[in-house]
Amino acid sequence: MLAAERVQAQAADTARGPAPDSSMLSPAIVDAGRKLFHGKGTCSGCHGDKLKGGPVAPPLTGESWRHISGTYAAILDRVDNGLAGTLMVPHPGGIQESQVFLVASYVYAVSHGLAKP
Repeated sequence: MLAAERVQAQAADTARGPAPDSSMLSPAIVDAGRKLFHGKGTCSGCHGDKLKGGPVAPPLTGESWRHISGTYAAILDRVDNGLAGTLMVPHPGGIQESQVFLVASYVYAVSHGLAKP
């Protein structure tokens, strides 16, 4: 990779925001988040089994979404705080505060091609 290409790639990474610590993307964490997303969190009911979206919720894939960027910080904030005026509530399905990061880690991993839905 040429120096100019490397600078452009680093700038793009910075614009997307920092990735979560690699421990947040361990197979065990991602799997626990998957179980919550498709289970108690009821997220898949709106966002779909493959995170492709549905009639009432946007897809959770790619770098930019309907109301937020696809950064880990933005995903974490949305799961924790919801979005007023939409069906996205804080702590969907009544997940605990300690489970928010699990769901965010799963969504981040899938949306960035690091895990399968």
